[in-house]
Amino acid sequence: MAGYGWGRRALPVGVGAVLGAALVVEVLAVLLLLRRRGRGRGGGAADGEPLPFPFLPLGALLFLLGNALENARRFVTASPSTRGVMLAGAGQGWEYCYSCQTHVPPRCGHCFACNVCVLRRDHHCTLLGQCVGHQNYRYFLALLLHGSLALLFGGVLNAEAVVTTLQEGHPTQTILLLVLPWLMFLMGQVNVVAFAYAFVTDACIVGFLFATGFLLFHSLLALRGQTTKEWFEGDRRYDLGWRDNLRQVLGEKWPLVWILPFIASPLPGDGITFPTRCPPAESPPKTRHL
Repeated sequence: MAGYGWGRRALPVGVGAVLGAALVVEVLAVLLLLRRRGRGRGGGAADGEPLPFPFLPLGALLFLLGNALENARRFVTASPSTRGVMLAGAGQGWEYCYSCQTHVPPRCGHCFACNVCVLRRDHHCTLLGQCVGHQNYRYFLALLLHGSLALLFGGVLNAEAVVTTLQEGHPTQTILLLVLPWLMFLMGQVNVVAFAYAFVTDACIVGFLFATGFLLFHSLLALRGQTTKEWFEGDRRYDLGWRDNLRQVLGEKWPLVWILPFIASPLPGDGITFPTRCPPAESPPKTRHL
């Protein structure tokens, strides 16, 4: 059932929205700082003439964060669990889940955090309190893409603000501030403003590396038509070629789903049966003894 357990998942999404809004406000302050410093240095404007308001970079950040938050919301509400799914009978090779007390289709796994079986389960996302599976894999990948770009954008701008704030200092001081902001602040080498810019820069860069690592790994899995469990087991039976693999997880309009989460891209499968690279061998008919 879509949206099951939304109450307990609203907290991480709400926290993400608050952090995203804080990043927008902080980046706006950085852009205004760079605008003022650029005017003082004669950066592209006549003396006394203010530089134009940075609509383009601020709009780009809002676009990235808006996409990330909407993908996060859709990821949470598009539940890939078996709740509300009609599993009509047990197909050949279906395993029995003792927790749910029912037979489950292939590639389905039980999540003890969600306490339910998940169609084409990959893993449980602790940050959003939801499993990554058949219905929401698209939103998970798009969230990682736009989130990592937004963090990189904020990190680069803040790093520029750090350099601008310490423009009269030694380059070694700037490097140490970006690498060890707490140490530099406690030693009294920098003020609170420079420390805040350096701290946000480090947080954005660490978040960018974390999100990018997940994005690259799961993009590789999507191209190979595998889940994390199948990757560890070396199972390639569902590998249909990279184009068909992407259609299986991103839908028929897979090249466009990266742009906006509102683009409809229906999945070709139902999450219960999956085409394989080689059709399964038919089992010999059973003889009946009279």
